[in-house]
Amino acid sequence: MTTVTIILGVLVVLLALAFVYQLRVNKKQQEEAADLLKDYQRRLDEQQRLFDEYQRLEKNFDNVGKGYEKALLAFDKLEEEKQTLVEVKEALLKQVQELTEANKQLREENAVKKG
Repeated sequence: MTTVTIILGVLVVLLALAFVYQLRVNKKQQEEAADLLKDYQRRLDEQQRLFDEYQRLEKNFDNVGKGYEKALLAFDKLEEEKQTLVEVKEALLKQVQELTEANKQLREENAVKKG
């Protein structure tokens, strides 16, 4: 019986050591899993930050594009107004020239009538 007791005692000790070893391995795996989860969450947060920054840049780019488009439209409108003003100026200069000639003719006719 003592041999059986010794074998059972050794077996119990070996099972206890295996159980302790299994607990350590299990704890280490849980810590590694927690580290992997933190790393994964950090990468997700980084990707979300990059995505948010991309959306912000895209929005700014769209705003710049719209601003550029508005500036071009305003420039076109100013060009049209400039052309209109040039035409009005030319018409006024023509009228001034015609009035000057008419005034000159009237003065000549007045001078002839007086003279």
